[in-house]
Amino acid sequence: MAWLRIAGFGLAAFGVALAVLAGLLGSELRHVAWADPLWALAGVLPFLSLGVRARWSPRPATMRYSRASSLSRVGGGLVARLADLPDGLRLGSVLLLVTALMRPQSSHSTDRLEHEGIDIAVALDLSESMQSQDLVPNRLEAAKVVIDDFIRRRPNDRIGLVAFGNTASTVSPLTMDHGVLRALVKRMRLGVLDGSQTAIGAGLGLALNRLDESQSETKVVVLLTDGVHNAGGIDPDTVAQEAADRGVRIYTVLLGRHRPGRSGGAVDPAQLERLASLTEGYAYVATDVQALTGTFQDLLNKLQKSVIEGSQVRAELFPWLLWAALALLMLDIVLRTTRLRRFP
Repeated sequence: MAWLRIAGFGLAAFGVALAVLAGLLGSELRHVAWADPLWALAGVLPFLSLGVRARWSPRPATMRYSRASSLSRVGGGLVARLADLPDGLRLGSVLLLVTALMRPQSSHSTDRLEHEGIDIAVALDLSESMQSQDLVPNRLEAAKVVIDDFIRRRPNDRIGLVAFGNTASTVSPLTMDHGVLRALVKRMRLGVLDGSQTAIGAGLGLALNRLDESQSETKVVVLLTDGVHNAGGIDPDTVAQEAADRGVRIYTVLLGRHRPGRSGGAVDPAQLERLASLTEGYAYVATDVQALTGTFQDLLNKLQKSVIEGSQVRAELFPWLLWAALALLMLDIVLRTTRLRRFP
């Protein structure tokens, strides 16, 4: 029967393809694991379709001979015997696709996915004193440069941005879209917020709230400011204590050169050190661009220690099966349009 021949050709093509792939993979074949083995049940469907086709398709036309001797002289040649080969090749390609859906993987060639697993909220001071030029070209522009580089070098972390002056505002929630975040950093300008005062408490509090949505084990607030908390509202020490209770670390960066009697506003380095120490963070002082760059380099080094080893990632082998299925389909097309072409 035709359907039996098709099934035979299909299984033969499937077996030959697997044998060739086994030869190419070599010893790797001993380490194959199946990620979705239940797809093997789908291999029954093509054979069921063959049975339905054989049951419901009309019978082929027959020729009647008046003498048995005439019939005995009619023999089928090689082409006739291979008439069902294209259908068999198509069946073999379907079986290869089903095997690919089972996702064969190499348990020998594995990598372990690593990610930092850190969520970081950056709080940036936009008070009027940030226009001071002791950092070139000014404190704000110098801070933007190092923040942009910091984001670029933390590709696996979610990072958010908060700006504060007399009040605080969210520029970006925690995000992995670092391209958009870096664009927002570059657009930061003085004057978008009331910068007459410095509400460090409000900036820290909003950054801490941004981290409320975080499921990460490691949460960090990076505070960049050049002044002292001199606005009303929540006290920075209260926010730092809350951060410590939530397991959030605060790293503070004091920007610029500050001398008694000079412009640039009052500062309180001791307060920034206290905020950091309450949360087991660290307090930095950046008096020039080089020091600011070094500060973020040191911060990067500290955060790099939080690398988490994730689940193992196995090498996928299913593309080999897809290529084999494509080869059988191409051979099927070639045979159908050339030597084994059928006419009505």
